Amino acid sequence: MPYDDNDDKKDEDIVSDENNKNFEVIGVEKVVFNAKSDIMIQTNCPLPGISQADWFHYYEITILSNPNNDETIIAIGLAPKNFPTNRLPGCNTDSIGFHSDEGRIFRNEKYTGSTYAEKWGKVNDVIGCGYYPNNRQVFFTINGENLGIAYTGLLHNILYPTIGSNGHCILKVNFGPEFEYKEANIMSVASKKLLNASKKLLNENEIP
Repeated sequence: MPYDDNDDKKDEDIVSDENNKNFEVIGVEKVVFNAKSDIMIQTNCPLPGISQADWFHYYEITILSNPNNDETIIAIGLAPKNFPTNRLPGCNTDSIGFHSDEGRIFRNEKYTGSTYAEKWGKVNDVIGCGYYPNNRQVFFTINGENLGIAYTGLLHNILYPTIGSNGHCILKVNFGPEFEYKEANIMSVASKKLLNASKKLLNENEIP
């Protein structure tokens, strides 16, 4: 999926929440949460609203540290822009989130959620979020295994990858091109080939 990368940014560069220091973003891929209540961050780049017939957009997080696994909630999902910073994805309207504490899916709600998978959150767990824009279906993965469609019919047209936590943890965020979920690798290669072909076509038809 597209991501607003900055080639000049180094791993040691830190962008932080200057008001409450709930998280730090190190480089373009590592997020350090140090929260005492729900907090979320999201990319600045939305998912494209149209795709090939059976293509999907996808990203993953890897848990690098989670010392309070029994108490800390980690959430991964999709949400619109200007989503409340004090809500985890799924815990507000027009969003969906996969939460670690009970492996439940939250959709446009606050507290209940629905059964989807087992609890996750151990170090080295890799959790992915996939989105088919043409039919607005969302699925999630754990350690490369597709858990099936979690929801169909998100109402918001423009969605952003969104992650959150209510405690202390360190996550690595991966926007490709190589993923633990192998189907996403195939999709990434196909997307790159299509992009290169499009660039070639544009160059060949460029007017001097």
